[in-house]
Amino acid sequence: MEEKTRTGKTYRRHSFSERERVILLHKQGVSSKDIARSMDLDDSMVRAWIRKYRAFGVVALEPYWRSNGTKPLPLITPHSDKENRFRKAFQAYATSLEPVASIARRYMLDYHSFKYHVERYHPELIEARERLKVVQY
Repeated sequence: MEEKTRTGKTYRRHSFSERERVILLHKQGVSSKDIARSMDLDDSMVRAWIRKYRAFGVVALEPYWRSNGTKPLPLITPHSDKENRFRKAFQAYATSLEPVASIARRYMLDYHSFKYHVERYHPELIEARERLKVVQY
């Protein structure tokens, strides 16, 4: 079913089964470019579906037009999950002399992003860690 937008471009709606097939192919190790080419889809759309699936699960694959135009609500948003991981990593950073890389790895954070946030927004954590070094030696 093709429809026209205000710009005159045509688009078609994608079924749940089509989106589900994209995810299954991706789980089998097929690249998003190959999936897009074989299913005649745009590569950016395939990557967006994969991102939504990782963030919200299967419910994100359901097209919005099927669910009365409402976006499915996740139990935990990816943003709040990341904030929670940052909070725990900050606590570990301030209370131990464990290397920054291993803390970031344990809480599934990017090393550079974590280090940047500590230096930019939480200098008090650096001071707490320095006090630990002085006490230990």
